[in-house]
Amino acid sequence: MIHYLPDKKTDAVDVLLVSGDAYIDCPSFGIAIIARVIEFAGFSVCIVSQPEYYIDSYLETLPEVKLFIGITSGNMDSVVSNYTSSRNIRKTDDFSLDGEPYFENGARKRPDRATIFYTSYFKKRYKNVPVVLGGIEASLRRAAHYDYVQQKIRKSILIDSKADIIVYSMGEKAIVEIAKRLSSGLSLDGIRGTAVKKKNIDDLGKFIELPSYNDILKDKSLLIKTTSVMEENMVWDKSDILVQKQDNEYVVVYPPNAPLSRSELDEVYSLPYRKDYPDYCERIPAWRMIKDSIISHRGCFGRCSFCAITLHQGPIVTSRSLSSIEREIANLSELKSFHGTITDVGGPTANMYGLSCKIGWCKSPSCLYPQICPNLEINDDYLIALKFLKRRFPEFKIFVGSGLRHDLSLKKTKETEWIIKNATSGRLKIAPEHTDDKILKLMKKPPNAAFEKFLRLFDKIKKDNNLKYQIIPYIILSFPGSSLDSVKKLGAFLKKNGVKSLRHQDFTPTPATLATAMFYAERDCDGNKISAPRLSSKNNPQREILEKLLK
Repeated sequence: MIHYLPDKKTDAVDVLLVSGDAYIDCPSFGIAIIARVIEFAGFSVCIVSQPEYYIDSYLETLPEVKLFIGITSGNMDSVVSNYTSSRNIRKTDDFSLDGEPYFENGARKRPDRATIFYTSYFKKRYKNVPVVLGGIEASLRRAAHYDYVQQKIRKSILIDSKADIIVYSMGEKAIVEIAKRLSSGLSLDGIRGTAVKKKNIDDLGKFIELPSYNDILKDKSLLIKTTSVMEENMVWDKSDILVQKQDNEYVVVYPPNAPLSRSELDEVYSLPYRKDYPDYCERIPAWRMIKDSIISHRGCFGRCSFCAITLHQGPIVTSRSLSSIEREIANLSELKSFHGTITDVGGPTANMYGLSCKIGWCKSPSCLYPQICPNLEINDDYLIALKFLKRRFPEFKIFVGSGLRHDLSLKKTKETEWIIKNATSGRLKIAPEHTDDKILKLMKKPPNAAFEKFLRLFDKIKKDNNLKYQIIPYIILSFPGSSLDSVKKLGAFLKKNGVKSLRHQDFTPTPATLATAMFYAERDCDGNKISAPRLSSKNNPQREILEKLLK
């Protein structure tokens, strides 16, 4: 599908944006935010969603491009979207029309390593137009990384795609800077929140050199070092330039942009998204899941070893103002598709809303592990926000659907009780991820004692208020360091504590996470040898054991 901003087809646009997702004009989708931000900055935009590259004449239907082509795989890494953790091809795609991952001719709507594929494809017509990569796939593959489907180390996606520049992390500031520079004929070098290629780095000044691509091939443990350094350098005012040699070129990763301020984030969410545009939105599973939800903040300071949020959204939490959230709910209520229920007010973790650091954030590996940092200001902002919205919209049901961080919840038991009583649909999501403390240490999650304590708190709240609610814990199986014995203990613990429903998934080695580096190296961050279960395409012993134990 092809869409224009402003809504008028033209023969030439400033920017062409390409996405592996079906297009929805909603701020839950990265391509929509970037398109609206570019438009707000005064540039014209054409959005090409799931380009029909199998049609010979398809490129000729597109307009001329004055400044650049921006390419993203969509809201997910294309390999993660296309394959299961056991490397089987997925039969559905939640970001495609009707969940159908294939075009009528059998071609994949979102090709494997989509940013590489799309760059090559669009350069056939736009040979001299700069290509900018963005979104989670480009962000997490900006340096040498492990690809779990190919089971090998790949070079930076910037090298493999032959694109001109990567915008990593949240790209509003960088993408506008790129458009302004290109419109003025200026170089793209040195922009915060970007990565570029260089033949020579003599002019860089101070930088940190990461282990090279070839060094990682020789010594698997160096991927752990690379990932750790990248994660440490995600705080905008405390980060260095990172350099990684890849054959005869260098990938240069400039320090991240400062996160958007509250007013800037409010401005992004005030742009004229049409929410349910185009008219096929209801047929896209991902849209149906989030269409009545509100994003209250971005970023996460938990830095769990298996999670990509820190390396993509950043470790600093920025929260929207109550007035911004209020306006979005009011606008949402005017849509024909809205039926009176806000399914979620949250973000990566709902109760991180409004939290901040007393000293202005640092390079610590985690604000929550091995214990909650004393510099983390744990306030009542989230409770205040929910109570305000409940008063403001008494006619609507407002729930917390994105889940709570259980160790933070233990610091605010009154808040937790209120949320369970007043903002839970009957099923509360938390993410302990496991019960074995050795595995939890590798995950950078709180010890199991915190999960036990939360279960007791939840049961007390249920009993005191005569509630028949369930707790839904998220569990990761086959994590590096786990074993059949550990999953037996996990199942026994859950059964003992009456946990009957859970969301369990197999560990997926996603690019740029510490857990993936440990999986690849079969070592922990201290260099100790650990097991790294490899999943068969036919069976998963850990899953089979757990499901049998919980019957």
